[in-house]
Amino acid sequence: MTDTYESPALLRQYLDFHYRSGETSYLPHHELPEGLTEYPQRCGEVTIEYSNRYQRALDLGCAVGGSSFTLATAFDEVVGIDFSDSFIDAATQLASTGTFRSSEVVYTPSSDHRKCRPHFRKGNACALPQDLGCFDAILMSNLLCRLPDPTACLEGLKALTQPGSILVFTTPCSWDEAFTPREKWLWPTLEGLHQTLDPWCETCDVFDIPFVLKDHDRRAQFTVAQASVWEVKA
Repeated sequence: MTDTYESPALLRQYLDFHYRSGETSYLPHHELPEGLTEYPQRCGEVTIEYSNRYQRALDLGCAVGGSSFTLATAFDEVVGIDFSDSFIDAATQLASTGTFRSSEVVYTPSSDHRKCRPHFRKGNACALPQDLGCFDAILMSNLLCRLPDPTACLEGLKALTQPGSILVFTTPCSWDEAFTPREKWLWPTLEGLHQTLDPWCETCDVFDIPFVLKDHDRRAQFTVAQASVWEVKA
């Protein structure tokens, strides 16, 4: 699994998904309906919309950072964490120079005004560093069903939050033994989240977010992610 997430092909796929999905060239042979593009940015916007405070945000499983740059338009500090070296290297270069080149394509974050420059670091979502501090908002986009121990990850978020903090999870609920042992699946996903989070969080909202992820110019994956928003109890 680790080698897969370090492949040049996957890096290119995610760079396109995070920074080019709103362009007509993303799927040149078929025009996409409105509301399917720029998924990372939409996840960031959902997090901003539901947040109560805007000092610090964590983008956990940030990949190449598209949602992190959106969060940076509202939060004073944004930390992006991912397990992939190549993803973090690309996101870090985008944050420091404003561009990243992959073969003939140059990627750039949106030109929206940002309050801060996101900081990216490698990390394991199931065993997070102890020096992260507390966050006003935590976004986990399409990460939950790719973790070896999702419950351990969720329980670890307690130490990173305080009353009023917002948690946003988006997931295609596509549990797979290649990533998560069957006995650790949160299935059905929303019920699993309730079982783990209800003792210390309140549910704010549950809704769907559709998106398209390109495999190549003539093939793409259509997915409807389940989004849920939670607020840490007083």
